[in-house]
Amino acid sequence: MVPNLTLVKRSSQVSEYFLSLIRQGVYQPNDKLPSLQEMARVLKVSKSTIREGLAALVARGIIDVRHGSGYFVRPSNFASTGSQDGLPDLGQVLSVRELLEVSAARLAALNRDETHLTGMAGCVERMRTDDWDEAINADLEFHLLIAAASGNQVLDQVIGSLSTHTKATMKLSRAIAGTLDDLHQKHWELYRAIHDKDEKRASGLMKAHLRETAERMKVLLRGSRTGVGDHVNR
Repeated sequence: MVPNLTLVKRSSQVSEYFLSLIRQGVYQPNDKLPSLQEMARVLKVSKSTIREGLAALVARGIIDVRHGSGYFVRPSNFASTGSQDGLPDLGQVLSVRELLEVSAARLAALNRDETHLTGMAGCVERMRTDDWDEAINADLEFHLLIAAASGNQVLDQVIGSLSTHTKATMKLSRAIAGTLDDLHQKHWELYRAIHDKDEKRASGLMKAHLRETAERMKVLLRGSRTGVGDHVNR
């Protein structure tokens, strides 16, 4: 159960509340946190406020979210030391992704072949699944296929080298999304633009998708000690 401490009214307070409990050892590495319903009941806030607060901890690498299972404390030294060593700054990751993937989308619209299109369409369909890990893997594969379809081997390799960090931003995007239908629709529209060889629309959709994720993260983590907001605030 959730320790009955002070009432929490804002998502930032929710983040600090659970971070404090983790640092105190109330929740140990690999422990599952209470359900959203239980947290909201005890802390007397909405589930959306709880979800936003926990998403900030996901971004900071302190907890992990497993679709259908809940939130779990990650086995890292961050909770006890406050150190971010080895953890990616997701704001920086998104900035780099924009620099690389907007160009990749434009080139993919010009250079894609039927094999690329078939693979992308399959990924978008797989993203509909209720299996959290499968949906994220399909999302990552979709973006990697766009890089491959660009026809630029160096760009493809560089984007591929960022896969682990890219996946982390995708997990956060799902953790803070109210519904996945809109996210799926955006990927389908991007696929259609590449399919139709519309390079301007493809690059524009990719930029809008990444900037929207960055903006949500900036708002979510404003004032956070991670400094993520500084990197995505243009």
